[in-house]
Amino acid sequence: MPLGERFPEVLAAAAGGAEWAWAEVYRDLAPGLLRFLTGQGAADPEDCLGEVFIQIVRQLGGFHGDEPAFRTWAFTIARSRLIDAWRKDQRRPAKAGEDVSVAADRLAPAPPQEPATLQRAAVEEILSTLSPDQRAVLMLRYVHQFSSEETAAIIGKPEGTVRVLQHRALRTLRRTLPGRWAGLRGAGQGACA
Repeated sequence: MPLGERFPEVLAAAAGGAEWAWAEVYRDLAPGLLRFLTGQGAADPEDCLGEVFIQIVRQLGGFHGDEPAFRTWAFTIARSRLIDAWRKDQRRPAKAGEDVSVAADRLAPAPPQEPATLQRAAVEEILSTLSPDQRAVLMLRYVHQFSSEETAAIIGKPEGTVRVLQHRALRTLRRTLPGRWAGLRGAGQGACA
């Protein structure tokens, strides 16, 4: 929920350290940032979200602009923290062994899932056919309603590249969804019969 006309007052109070203002900024930004980080495949989205807010707190004094610019700035920070997390995960050596209890849990039959959980899993599977940049562009443009220009600023690419990424992502989804949808419908019909 945008802060609207109250944005300058809330931002000034947050810059001054007012807890109520930080609570409002967090309530406004956190759900969207968390959805973005989760949708981009962050290994620990909540941890990444915490790092995003730490950086926002540290750099708020240098921010100048209106509410849309602030949201763009916050999502740019989130994208940077996400890339840092990916790089950090790539540098970690793979574990040679696995705890027996973890392996047993992985092999145990999964309990039935709720429809919302299944729906999220289906969306994540569909989005997994896209590159990370394509997923980011679709999430930012359609879920978070950023303009092409704002999306370009967030992902650090030219606006023309954002439009190409969006076009290619939608083309990939149009090409892959009919086959996946048929498979899902067939599996669902068999379960209901």
